[in-house]
Amino acid sequence: MIVLTLILALAGSVLSIDGSFLFIFISIFVLIFILNRTLFKPINQMLDERERLGAGRLGEAKQLLAQYEARLQQYEAKLSTARAEAYQFLEAQRRDAQAARQEVLAQVKTDTAAQIAAAKAEVAAQAATAKQTLETEARAMAATISTQILHRPVSAGGN
Repeated sequence: MIVLTLILALAGSVLSIDGSFLFIFISIFVLIFILNRTLFKPINQMLDERERLGAGRLGEAKQLLAQYEARLQQYEAKLSTARAEAYQFLEAQRRDAQAARQEVLAQVKTDTAAQIAAAKAEVAAQAATAKQTLETEARAMAATISTQILHRPVSAGGN
């Protein structure tokens, strides 16, 4: 700065340094000091506060998001457990129904077999009775026919 002033003084420039230079120089420093205190410092504080609040809100949002994720995982785990229990319950119900169906089928088969055996026995008894009756009637008819053909009495006992 001193070199510049010497060059300007030797060159005989229009600019000359006098007492007003010192006044302007001090005024600029005072204005800088006043502006820092009254304008820049409150603005910087406001910006810092905004930054802090923004970061705080961001942190709070991150915390809420983490809580949401944790609750979502708990919900999904409970849901998965409930599904598994429901599937197990349905499978047990299906097995029980299948076993009951098998029991009913076995009982029906047993009853049907018993009814068939009883019907066969009844049919066999009826066939035996019918055979006996037919045989008796056939002998009686044979005796009657033989008596008419031979013109003499023939016994039904089959001599």
